[in-house]
Amino acid sequence: MEKNWHEQIRAEILGLDTIVPLSDGTKRPYINLDNAATTPPLTAVVQAVQSFLPWYSSVHRGFGYKSQLSTEVYMEARRIILDFFGAPADQYIALFVKNTSDGLNKLSQRLPLDNAEVLTTWMEHHSNDLPWRLRKQAQFIQLTKDGCLDLADLERKLKKSRRPVKLVTVCGASNVTGIINPIQTIAELAQHYGAQLSVDAAQLAPHYPIRLQAGPAQITYLTLSGHKMYAPFGSGILLGPLSAFRNGIPDQVGGGTVIAVSREQVVFAPPPDRDEAGTPNLIGALALAVSLRWLARNNFPRLVAHEAELTRYAYNQLKTVPGLTLYGPPPERYPRVGVISFNLEGIPHGLVAAYLAFEAGIGVRHGCFCARPYVHHLLGLTEAEIISAENLAKAGKKCLLPGMVRVSFGFYNTKTEIDLLVDALKTLRTEEEKIKYRYRIDPATGEYLPQVGNFKAALLRHTKTFFNL
Repeated sequence: MEKNWHEQIRAEILGLDTIVPLSDGTKRPYINLDNAATTPPLTAVVQAVQSFLPWYSSVHRGFGYKSQLSTEVYMEARRIILDFFGAPADQYIALFVKNTSDGLNKLSQRLPLDNAEVLTTWMEHHSNDLPWRLRKQAQFIQLTKDGCLDLADLERKLKKSRRPVKLVTVCGASNVTGIINPIQTIAELAQHYGAQLSVDAAQLAPHYPIRLQAGPAQITYLTLSGHKMYAPFGSGILLGPLSAFRNGIPDQVGGGTVIAVSREQVVFAPPPDRDEAGTPNLIGALALAVSLRWLARNNFPRLVAHEAELTRYAYNQLKTVPGLTLYGPPPERYPRVGVISFNLEGIPHGLVAAYLAFEAGIGVRHGCFCARPYVHHLLGLTEAEIISAENLAKAGKKCLLPGMVRVSFGFYNTKTEIDLLVDALKTLRTEEEKIKYRYRIDPATGEYLPQVGNFKAALLRHTKTFFNL
């Protein structure tokens, strides 16, 4: 029964039967273990987009039938998204943005934070670090040795900050270790000390149910990306209270953001128009809403449970690979989404990723995953080692930069795929000397490519086929 259910679920994903070339000239089905970066599209999302495209037009102000229909579709998408996260439309606004990074940058510009502190953490993606850091108002919550959030330090900083703390902003789940932060506890602490809570939900929302008003303390702001939620059409969401966006100058201005402009004055529109400059990404909005509705109708909690089981299985199977180091606490001890980072002793992380891609047909990611301070912490780098890495980066020598290999799962992945990953890593471990000689490295990019053949040329030929239809 479970197997039949999961086979039906897998059939809802576009592209699972894609065959990719290997370095020895053979081909095999692609195994995507890079879902933390981007998930493949749901067939339901693609079908919805295709069915709507003949009716596609510009939203707002147009009075032709297609324009009126497009406006209604755009508004309905917003309603579906608010409902999915338990955000009443009379209290909350869902602003369409390009992605999580765009949403967090907008939030950092829109909140009136003068003479106030923002607390973030050292485990954040750069998107939830740099917007606050560059405003020179951020303090950073410390981490435990194994990469968890130090809640005692959070409370200490809430209590003793030199300026009032108006906002605590944390990732719902780490894109490096998959650790799920205790959001309700953080929300209660923030509320107790008079601060609001922003959650970067890019990694959490696709893999865990979130309700803004669940529990005694609430999430104030929530940001996420459609391309990580099986809707790769360039859209994301910033959710927040209506009152926070009712006034003030938006971070971007222009078409659609005003209701009146004269030589003397500018009158801004009410939300959401006030904060959605220009013609919006209607297709992206539709795609994200259809994806969320699909998750709700296909037993999202069951999909989450499958991913949790897969994560536990993968973590324990990876431990059987000789010389493999795993980062972050085990899922039995600390809740995690399906993100696992590791290193193989004596083998550069870039070479591990290249071998998996070119000889096993497995897509993973390597490097620091746009979370360098966190990766440095997990690797235990000294200050001198970090400075050395920064100097290498400035010099354009990416081949020696520290990093990890990351695998990440979606609800469609299987234990069989995990077994193939582990078998490939064990082969790499036992045959590493022979395998190392099969690759060359580009010092500027840090990429490992097969010595035989011309992969880049073949990739370029494949690329051009999409522009010659």
